Amino acid sequence: MKTRITGLPKSLHSQQGVSLVVALIMLLVLTLIGVSSMNTAIVELKMAGSMQQQGIALNRADELLRVGEDNVTAITTNPDAFDFASPDDGYYVGADAIDVYDLDWDAQGLTSIPGNNAEDSYVIEYLGPKVIDGETVKKSTDGRIIGGAVHTFRITTRSTAGKNSLRLVQSIFVTPDPP
Repeated sequence: MKTRITGLPKSLHSQQGVSLVVALIMLLVLTLIGVSSMNTAIVELKMAGSMQQQGIALNRADELLRVGEDNVTAITTNPDAFDFASPDDGYYVGADAIDVYDLDWDAQGLTSIPGNNAEDSYVIEYLGPKVIDGETVKKSTDGRIIGGAVHTFRITTRSTAGKNSLRLVQSIFVTPDPP
């Protein structure tokens, strides 16, 4: 048997836990919003970390590119002729037509930056002399081109950072002197 409290409006007698259900629904909605916000923050944190690793790999590849360019300068200023024909030493001629994506980077010996990742390396391709448009080509007594042309090199660097960050950077380097 129900007892009735007198003096209260009739509408209050008929409410049995409606405010509890509304509060639970509101709590559920707020929980879903909080979980969604946490998931978004975690994804953004992973993206920022990945971008940082990509930046580190790019900086290392650029640094290796400068080392490779210095190496080309040293080769071209050396009076002794340099042989680009040795296999798997990191030096190639354009006729080798290497594919930098299929290249065995671990076999390359050009990794001369202390403190860098052991997998960071570079290769140098001698593409040969290129005649400058509008110039007259001159040859020396031994048949080498000495005027009106430049000698081009392609330097490709590969650098890794973190778990999945890999950067390949290429540069075309031009010198007036042959290797």
